[in-house]
Amino acid sequence: MSKDRLSASRRLDVALALVAQGDYVAAIDVARAALSADMEWEEAHFTLGDIYERAGEKENAIEAYRQYLILDPVDRMGAEVRLTLLGAAAMRDRLPPDYVRALFDDYAPRFEISLRDRLAYRGPELLLEAVRPYLPALLRPLEVLDLGCGTGLVGEVFAGQFDAIDGIDLSPRMINRARTKGIYRTLVAGDITDMPDDLGQEYGLVIAADVLNYLGDLAPALRAAHARMKSGGCMVLTLEHGDTFPFDLGPGQRFRHHQRAVTEWMEECGFEIVSDALGVLRQEKGNPVEGRIIVARTISEFTMLASDLIAPGDPDQASGQTLH
Repeated sequence: MSKDRLSASRRLDVALALVAQGDYVAAIDVARAALSADMEWEEAHFTLGDIYERAGEKENAIEAYRQYLILDPVDRMGAEVRLTLLGAAAMRDRLPPDYVRALFDDYAPRFEISLRDRLAYRGPELLLEAVRPYLPALLRPLEVLDLGCGTGLVGEVFAGQFDAIDGIDLSPRMINRARTKGIYRTLVAGDITDMPDDLGQEYGLVIAADVLNYLGDLAPALRAAHARMKSGGCMVLTLEHGDTFPFDLGPGQRFRHHQRAVTEWMEECGFEIVSDALGVLRQEKGNPVEGRIIVARTISEFTMLASDLIAPGDPDQASGQTLH
């Protein structure tokens, strides 16, 4: 670390301490002083942008985030996401993969405690409840693919329901956490829209728990999943519901998807929705986050098996059912 970078780092630490105290005016002054010590430090530009944003100084925040992107066009800190939410950048069809990877690499050590204890996350449980009626009809042996597997919460919740489970996640550190549980046959660090050859080709069940929220356009991920599935397989997933077609980016930096857009993507990619329920996925700032829990089957087998899977008048057939 250079002398200037060391000085900048110390000043930025002070600025962050002032932010914690709610003194944004002083924090801005100290963060600017940090930049005067090292104008090439991209993290300091991003932090200044964040402080400006907290202080309600939108235009200054935009300028700081843009300066950050000049220094780090890969955007590991997610400045483009901030610019989008500030109305200063066009909506993309996904969050930057390098940003998502860095976010969850950093999050990995505290991921489960944060999700389970602080946010009351129960996405895997809702997915199991939704897909349970369809499991008996799936061909055995049942191999499962866990998209965005994280630390392996899905593997734990679905234990006993499968013959083998594989997982893929952008974050190597999350993968390492999942590996220690000894549940997964294969774990791969990779992108769910372009899955590596290390994974199988004949999955009877694909699970996507709280991962598609980081994609706007769902078609690439759905196509990639379908290509890995057995005929007659199921896919079960969670989404955050949105009123903007086809999707918008929520304040929590996750995409929200319009119901009609999801139906169209599913049909385009070879799926038909058989269950679409509502449920509370987690808490956020003390408020429940309601999402959709969707079960879909590959279309080729759906028409043949629908009468066995869903009896007339079965409440599981109705869109808008609520899971608890």
